[in-house]
Amino acid sequence: MFLVDSHCHLNMSRFKEFFSSRLKDGEIYDEKYSVNAVVNRAISAGVKYQLTIGETLDTSKDTALIVDRFSSVFRTVGIHPQEAVKHFERWSDLEISKILKEQCAYNKTVGIGEIGLDYSQGKTDEREQKRLFHLQLDIADELNFPVSIHSRDAQVDTIEILRKYPNVKGVIHCFSGEAYFAEAILSLGYYIAVGGVVTYKKTEELQTTLRSIPLDRLLLETDAPFLAPVPMRGKINEPAFVVHTAEKVAEILSVSVEEVAKNTSANFLRLFSRVTIEDI
Repeated sequence: MFLVDSHCHLNMSRFKEFFSSRLKDGEIYDEKYSVNAVVNRAISAGVKYQLTIGETLDTSKDTALIVDRFSSVFRTVGIHPQEAVKHFERWSDLEISKILKEQCAYNKTVGIGEIGLDYSQGKTDEREQKRLFHLQLDIADELNFPVSIHSRDAQVDTIEILRKYPNVKGVIHCFSGEAYFAEAILSLGYYIAVGGVVTYKKTEELQTTLRSIPLDRLLLETDAPFLAPVPMRGKINEPAFVVHTAEKVAEILSVSVEEVAKNTSANFLRLFSRVTIEDI
């Protein structure tokens, strides 16, 4: 039995082993949260695979360093929707597409993400977000890469766009619990990933909807260093903590943790099929 963290950010500022020269003013490097320490704790906790997720074209350089060093870590490359305007100010559509395709060919790159839509701060950049979303889905369609989708306060538009790409498959990351969204996403053949939020109080909608999601369409994630699960809430999240999410999911679904681990890990390997046992 093993678990998988299908969505984490090992290149983020909290995990600075490789990137200590980039510490911001007032930021202190803590060896406890080095990438090496975090990955080793994950392995010790039974989290066999960690998928570190892309956010910008620049951070793909950092994730390349990480996957080269750790056999258990794989990566996706992509541009977060809130980075759309900044990227279009620097690069053309053609240049972004060329860079992403080059990055997709790099060692241990297994998907495109996180991509999608985020209207949590308004819709002033809606046009740029949709343009970037389509651009990256086009690449996924062309290269037959799975996608990791970010959708915040934008579920209706997300569904509408994904329906235009019937050959693309992927996962909705950090699912927040809307039953209609789950139904639509499952009908498109997508997986749904739940993280530490499912362990929080006042997440009745998420827990109720979770019971309607088949185990063979479910993934687990941390979104580390964010959203640590109970009983680690308030701490820096890390892949090892996906164990607590697995335990809560098992409780909600009235199945064993082993059953949750078996199914969610198999689902991960099915979706991100470029991850192979030989890589470990």
